[in-house]
Amino acid sequence: MAVRVSAESGFDPGYMLKGQAEQAAGERTAGGYYINAAQAGEAPGRWFGRGAEALGFAGGQVVEAAPFLAVYRQVHPVTGEQMGRAAGGYAKTKEILAQLLASEPHATAERRLELEREAAQQTRRSPAYTDMTASHDKTISIVHAAIREYERRARLAGNEQEAVLWGARERRWQEILQEGNRRGLEYMQQAASWTRTGYHGKRVDGVEPGRWERALPVVTTWLQGTNRKGEPHDHSHNLWARMGITESDGKPRALDTMRIRGHLGAMSAVVAAYVESALTREFGVEWVRRPDGMGNEIARVTQEWKDAFSTRTRQVDAKEKQLALQ
Repeated sequence: MAVRVSAESGFDPGYMLKGQAEQAAGERTAGGYYINAAQAGEAPGRWFGRGAEALGFAGGQVVEAAPFLAVYRQVHPVTGEQMGRAAGGYAKTKEILAQLLASEPHATAERRLELEREAAQQTRRSPAYTDMTASHDKTISIVHAAIREYERRARLAGNEQEAVLWGARERRWQEILQEGNRRGLEYMQQAASWTRTGYHGKRVDGVEPGRWERALPVVTTWLQGTNRKGEPHDHSHNLWARMGITESDGKPRALDTMRIRGHLGAMSAVVAAYVESALTREFGVEWVRRPDGMGNEIARVTQEWKDAFSTRTRQVDAKEKQLALQ
């Protein structure tokens, strides 16, 4: 498939907002990755899910910092009430991270990320969200970047009519990626968004009294066009809040994240099917099988081009060869 969906636990909702001052000064910080990218011209974060709608956010509404932070800390964005049992260990992790950063005041952005992971490993806590990332094949990212470059060159040459044409194509390409991601989220909302109610630790007359109930998810989604090294890499971060709204009684309860993770392959297929067909229909894109057999890629994008924009892949491959020789 031309799309791969993965999931990682996230702990500090403020991670998305750190470093905005540095971004304004021209420094791309690690902590402000999501929102910094939006400030630099990427698509803004948007709300998704019936749970988000229950909290007052319209589907597709642009994310603003204050209500975003409140929701991911399980505080109602309007009433200020606590929603469900808060994730534990958050304050302790902040203390540990502050100590680590204080010991390395000149840490680079990459080192800050390592320190954040180290602080997380030293603290037992519940995730604040699950980051479900839909990553598109490198060839999709390269062609998308080429369209942006054609627009830039047309503007530099003073050819406004051509620039408008390429700009419209770029916006439509971006819309297709967002639409495909939304189709995948709609599938996950229907098939994988559940919570447990009642007590599941014992049986009464041979029957477990706890129940599985449908949960309305609270999600923000962020389409990004580059990786942390600034190379073309189209991917959508979908941040599923730790709690959802129970459909039957409207109470906030923790999502069953194992069920969500169990459907990642299906979401990959849904997103890939939409994106591949839409890009073929609207842009005439032709697809070929990837050399590794793992889905499709755009035809006639050479390996040389892919290697030129895959620094991390080259680093990982080199490390694997080094370890194999040891």
